[in-house]
Amino acid sequence: MANEPAVKEKPPKAGVSLRVPVKSKLARIVLGPVGRILIMGSALLLIVVLSVFTYFYAKYSKVIDEKLNGGPFAQNAKIFAAPESVGIGDALTPKDIVAQLRRSGYSESRANAVGYYQLGNNEITIIPGPDSYFDQEAGLIKFNNGKISQIISLQDNTPRGQYQLEPQLVTNLSGASREKRRMVKFADIPNVLVEAVTSAEDKHFFKHVGFDPVRVVKAAYVDIKKGRRAEGASTLSMQLAKNFFLEQDKRWTTKAAQVLITLQLEQKLTKEEIFEYYANQVYLGSRGSFRIHGFGEAAEVFLGKDLSQITVQEAAQLAGTIQNPAVYDPYNHEEKAKERRNVVLMLMHTNGYLSDLDYAAAKATDITVAKSAAQSVEAPYFVDLVNNTLQEMYKGSDFQSNAFRVYTTLDLRLSSTLGS
Repeated sequence: MANEPAVKEKPPKAGVSLRVPVKSKLARIVLGPVGRILIMGSALLLIVVLSVFTYFYAKYSKVIDEKLNGGPFAQNAKIFAAPESVGIGDALTPKDIVAQLRRSGYSESRANAVGYYQLGNNEITIIPGPDSYFDQEAGLIKFNNGKISQIISLQDNTPRGQYQLEPQLVTNLSGASREKRRMVKFADIPNVLVEAVTSAEDKHFFKHVGFDPVRVVKAAYVDIKKGRRAEGASTLSMQLAKNFFLEQDKRWTTKAAQVLITLQLEQKLTKEEIFEYYANQVYLGSRGSFRIHGFGEAAEVFLGKDLSQITVQEAAQLAGTIQNPAVYDPYNHEEKAKERRNVVLMLMHTNGYLSDLDYAAAKATDITVAKSAAQSVEAPYFVDLVNNTLQEMYKGSDFQSNAFRVYTTLDLRLSSTLGS
C-alpha cells in the first residue's frame, strides 16, 4: 500500500561470513592437486585390475575349452577281462546279465557304440554295437525259476545252447599317475547318489551359481568360533575347478584361478554336466598301487557291484568317503566309515530325501565291503601286472594316455571263486 513504510535490508553483522554453496566447495576439492591424483590413481588401478582379470579369464577359458572339447577323460587305456559265456541251465537272472553287460559298457540306449540291451518279462535282448569285441548276432535270453531256460539267435531265430557276453571292463587307466576310473554318464548315476553327494558336500548345488554365500558365512562363523579352519565352503563346482583343471597347491594365485574357472564352468556347462565331471573325477581312495577316481570305479572296488545297483546306505557310504578317503576306507576303518555314512544319512534325512522309516532302516544296516576278490583285491594287482608288461613291451609309448583297448585272459568268475 502507498502509505506503508519502505523495508530496508540490514547489512550483515561484522564477523559473520557469507554462506558459500556446497557445490563450489566440492569443486575446489575435486579440482585440487590431491583430488586429481586420487582420481587418476583410482582409474589407473581399475584399468589394471580389469586388464588382469580379462587376461586370466581368457587364459583359463582356453584351458577349459581344450579339456571340455576332448570329453571327460576321453584318452585313457581300457583293460578288459576275458569274454564269458552263459548257457541254458545257468543259475542267473536278468538282473545278473544286466550287471555284466553294464560292466562291459552296454546300456539301454540304442546309440551306444558298444551295444545295448532291452529288458522284458523274464527275458533280455542283447544287441552288440559296432565297437563290440566280437562280431556276433543279437541274442534273446529267457529265464525261468532263476535259471536260463532258452537262448535264441535273433539272426535266424534258431535256438542256441550258449551265448557269449562282451568282455567286462576291469578298469580305465589315466596317465602316469596310475589312476583307475570307470566312466559314468549323469543318466547312469542313481538319484540316491546325487542326493547323498549334494547333502554331504553342497546341498544348494542345483540352485547356486558356483558359490554358496550361505555356506561361506556359516563356514566363517564356525572357523571363528573354533579358532581354526574347521569347515570348508567349497561347492562341487569349486572342487571340480581345483581338482580337474589346476595343480594341487595352496598359493593365492591358484585360489584366484579356482574362482575364475568356477565362474566359467557354471557358464559353459549345465549342472548335470558339472556333476557328471565331478562324479568321474573325485578321488575316493586306493587299492593296490592304483588311485581310485570316480563313483563308477569306487562302486566296483569298495561295494563289489555296478553303480546302478547301489542302495541308499551304499550311496551315503560313497558320498561320505569324499571328505577323507584314507580315514573312511571301509577295508581299513570299517567303524569310522560307518559313522561317516550315518552322518550323510542324517543329512539326507534333514534335507527331506529320506523318511523317518527309511532313515532308521538305512542307519541300522552294516557297512558294505566287497567280497569279490576279482574286484576288491586281485584286480588291482592283475592290472599292475598288465601295466608293467605293456610298459616293457612298448617302451617310450604312453599307452595309458591313449584310447587303447587291452583284452586279457582274466577270468573274473574264477578269480571270484578263488577269493571266496
